[in-house]
Amino acid sequence: MNKLITTIIIGLIVCACSSDNSDCCTVIDIGMDIKYVNQAGENLFDIENGLDIEEIKVYYKIDNEWELHYSYNLDSPKGISLIQRGEETYLRLTPSIDIVTDGYSETKIELSSEESDVIRTMIDKSQPNVIVTKVWYNNDLKWEAYEDERMFEVVK
Repeated sequence: MNKLITTIIIGLIVCACSSDNSDCCTVIDIGMDIKYVNQAGENLFDIENGLDIEEIKVYYKIDNEWELHYSYNLDSPKGISLIQRGEETYLRLTPSIDIVTDGYSETKIELSSEESDVIRTMIDKSQPNVIVTKVWYNNDLKWEAYEDERMFEVVK
């Protein structure tokens, strides 16, 4: 009887210790910081009549259609937030990771009812990782893998 109980306990311990590490160490590195400035170099989030985060909408291109992004369960449900870097205000954006074509995703930022821009990102989904390796803003390459922090300036 003792041998049976010992065998069952050892069997349970062995079964409980799985070597499946498929969820271990997944890296999701996709966010970017954008500083919007006018022609005079003034930060558009820091001036009167500048940009208002409450009016900005983010759309993800999914199945070739633009879909308004809103995830109520996230800290930033619209996929954007304002952050301070030193004395400057940046828009932190979480771009789409839905591949549109050839490893690229597309995200549209509607800054106002009259103005929108498209961000195209190259996404590396190798292993369990999801990493942005290149960023284009309105077809202008703004950031390339690991040059520096994923942040850039846009003049409006």
